[in-house]
Amino acid sequence: MRRSRAQTVLIYGGFALFLVWILFPLYFTVLSSFMRPSEIGSVPFHWLPESPTLINYVAIFTGNSTPYGEGMSQGLVSSTDAVERILPAMGRSLLVGGMVALINVVIGGLAGYAFARFPFRGASLGYFLLIASRVVPGLAIVLPFFIVFRKVGLLNTTGGLTIAYIAFTLPISVWVLKTYFDTVPIEIEEAARVDGASRLRSLLVIVAPLAKPGLIAAGLLAFLEAWSEFFYALVLTDSLTAPPVVSGLQSLQQFSWTTLAAATVVTVIPPVIIAIVFQRYIVSGLAAGSVK
Repeated sequence: MRRSRAQTVLIYGGFALFLVWILFPLYFTVLSSFMRPSEIGSVPFHWLPESPTLINYVAIFTGNSTPYGEGMSQGLVSSTDAVERILPAMGRSLLVGGMVALINVVIGGLAGYAFARFPFRGASLGYFLLIASRVVPGLAIVLPFFIVFRKVGLLNTTGGLTIAYIAFTLPISVWVLKTYFDTVPIEIEEAARVDGASRLRSLLVIVAPLAKPGLIAAGLLAFLEAWSEFFYALVLTDSLTAPPVVSGLQSLQQFSWTTLAAATVVTVIPPVIIAIVFQRYIVSGLAAGSVK
């Protein structure tokens, strides 16, 4: 059935509004990162910087917390050492995100394969409880993490943060990979078993390459969630990763919108590049099992 002209206009109009809603904050952040503090609050609003500057990015990469000098008007300078910590924090975010992604792929892959191939007693209930654990709010379990980590010396460590992140990223990985393994024909494994391959060998040599999109999608989702997580990094560490460090650019007395915008752009670039590179794997990995 063909759509009427009014329906077409409504659909494309709604899509355009959605794009504006999603993209305008990103546009405003990138725009602000090339402005000086005196220009960002100008009336009327400048849709393009009148005098574009890279000084905010220079401040991020050199650790200069006062790129416009001390005592500038309106106090729009950073009052903390957050600028000096942004690049090291990004490095730790990459480390934690990489470890979380790797562990999710290994453990989530084994668990997803078990749920997909072995209908053991209680499998459905266990799978349901595992997925249902994802709806538990982070605030409800951060205190037990804090107490245990303090007892065993994992507070303010990348290892402790990695363990905490795995607790709420693993259910999603198991769900994605179980769904993907369901789409891999079991006859391929049976043929490998007939040829003398063990269950483990058939999993590693036959199934894993076929499940590559699902494995990459699960690892990437875990990485992105670990990269952007704020609350646990703030409570369980001394702001080791990028999100709490970037938020530390503000204070009640002094606040640099432009430096904060530059820091935001810098910290957004790595996950965006990774998502673009592995985009086709994400789509195919998440779409697996939607059509039987």
